[in-house]
Amino acid sequence: MDILEVIRNRRSDRHFDARPVAQADIDLLIEAFRWAPSSSNRQPWRLIFAASEAARAAYDDALSAGNKPWACAAPVKFAVIGTPEEQPDRNGLHMWLLDAGLALENMLIQGYAMGMTIHAMAGYDEKKILAGFNIPQPFRVAAVVAAGWRGKVESLPEEVRAKDLKPRTRKAAEEFAFKDTFGGKL
Repeated sequence: MDILEVIRNRRSDRHFDARPVAQADIDLLIEAFRWAPSSSNRQPWRLIFAASEAARAAYDDALSAGNKPWACAAPVKFAVIGTPEEQPDRNGLHMWLLDAGLALENMLIQGYAMGMTIHAMAGYDEKKILAGFNIPQPFRVAAVVAAGWRGKVESLPEEVRAKDLKPRTRKAAEEFAFKDTFGGKL
């Protein structure tokens, strides 16, 4: 697939097939994550894969009420964490979050290209993730990710299904891309 085609078609769907995901496929997601760019190549991220029953339960327990109805069904569950100590703030900007976000996007694109449903979430209880995975200070949680083979949208609860059936839209470039000054036409 052409990379722009993958980017244009990628969705953050919520429906999963019950088929297990082979370790080789999980390794491909991790490899895509690993090759992300980072400021000064510091790579301040870590990725925790919840494989055991206890880890999966800790992950599910930390999800927000809006994510539990669908994300608990995901066969693959990750926590994306990072540390400001490995990528210090610059001019008040949290650079570790940018670096973790770049790595996460690599994983999302790779997963979609493989035919997966892969969905990053900000709806979680950070304290529960930190405790549930024994994550030491100064690490912080950037996101959690649910992944698996694409399922059937009909398997989702009605209110969640509507989100997956909603057409994917983006603003026109003229709404956010400017030339020379803010608001300057391209």
